[in-house]
Amino acid sequence: MGSGGGSISWGQKLSFGTGHVLNDLCASVWFSYLLVYLQYVLLIPSGLSGIILLIGQIADAIATPLVGILSDHGQCCCIGGQRLCNYGKRKIWHLIGSICVIVSFPLMFVGCMGLCEHSNGIGYLVILIALVCLFQFGWAAAQISHLAMIPELTHVEAERDELNIIRFSFDIITDILVYAIALIIFSQSSHNLSQVTTESGIDFMILALSITGIGIIFTVIFHVGVDEKPIKIERPAAIMGTAAVSLKTQWLGWFYNWHFYRVGILYTAARLAHNTSIVFVPLYLQETQQSAEMLALIPLVMNIAGLLGSGFLKITIKLYGKKASYAMASLMGLISCIWLVIDTNLSENATTLDPLLGPPSSDNAQFYLLASMMGGGAAMVVILSLTSAADLIDSNTETSAFVYGCMSFCDKMSSGIVVAVIQGLHSWVCQEGCTYFYAQVLIYGVGIPFIFVIITSLLGPKTQSEQHEGRNVKNYGTCRTEEATSLIEYVH
Repeated sequence: MGSGGGSISWGQKLSFGTGHVLNDLCASVWFSYLLVYLQYVLLIPSGLSGIILLIGQIADAIATPLVGILSDHGQCCCIGGQRLCNYGKRKIWHLIGSICVIVSFPLMFVGCMGLCEHSNGIGYLVILIALVCLFQFGWAAAQISHLAMIPELTHVEAERDELNIIRFSFDIITDILVYAIALIIFSQSSHNLSQVTTESGIDFMILALSITGIGIIFTVIFHVGVDEKPIKIERPAAIMGTAAVSLKTQWLGWFYNWHFYRVGILYTAARLAHNTSIVFVPLYLQETQQSAEMLALIPLVMNIAGLLGSGFLKITIKLYGKKASYAMASLMGLISCIWLVIDTNLSENATTLDPLLGPPSSDNAQFYLLASMMGGGAAMVVILSLTSAADLIDSNTETSAFVYGCMSFCDKMSSGIVVAVIQGLHSWVCQEGCTYFYAQVLIYGVGIPFIFVIITSLLGPKTQSEQHEGRNVKNYGTCRTEEATSLIEYVH
């Protein structure tokens, strides 16, 4: 039930939604708190902290298409035999990735383990980078295998959209859970955000262990509740077998489909807007010397807004279509960026305009509204970009992991490079301290991706016949397969 059919049960849908909870829990901490942990607990310079995050993103970017290709091929079946095939070529990679995440993620937050004082901390950095790479490989394996199951569970566009909405709704709910737990932990700490020291490491360790335990429970629910259609081991008779050529040419076929690039840019821009906001909002709060509780409370507000926005998406898509939904979500995010520009300019001139005007305050109701608009808009465009990717794949489920892998590669590389560059600039520009550096990062680092989302979404298909954007890929692959077969016969 649910393997490529036209209708799947709500039990399967909800079980599928739990499959990315572990990843989502860890990603919230990775993006929101890793840089704070490295800079203010381990006292690693901001530039080096950005490089560590970049290394992780590169590892993720490389692993993503690699796992996608292996998953499409069903390589685990070739390694482990028919028993692994019966378990499912997507689920087995999901299991491998989840195990890597469970092992590596908590160890990233256990502190220096006595290694920081030896060899200038190089030994600890080597171990930390190794753990980061293992974590990102596991994260990529679980993410791609989970995404690739969507087109295989159902070929109905409305159900694919629903699975994406359910998937991202679980993402937002888990984000809310992370920040709620963090709020409890940080509110019991005696430190203010501007006074975080190495003694605060225990708070981050408790947070990491708590969310890993919760993630394990949801991972078990996913593997018990979701059925994947078993596949048979296919051993090609010759190296140039028809089946092998067909799959490879279908991969190549995507590069001849311009919608592949359009959706790739759309997906990358949406993810960049979301990632930039969740990475730099905590650092912005830190820059403006907010309390420790705000480190959890403001991201919590952003994700609640995202959850509410995801609930409206199904209605807006049905009433106005995806292009209008993209425009509404992006404009919401752009308004928050413009609002932050105005608020920052007023704050910089506070002494001349009004002595009561200070830095944008987390105690101000306007700031909560600004944060909710930014978080809600970013979450909505990410959901919409995932539905566009599923529409692009359509019935080409054999190469679904490859497509998601390529798009995630661009997403991870762009996010890692942007964060590393910004952190490098911070260490160079703010040697004597800055007041509004991260405010400018949020304005342009979030606003520009929203503009790209609007542009690329408007270039989408206009007619019903264009909606099945990936259909030509199979035709291209079939054509190229016939050409290759004819060439082989001619040579022989």
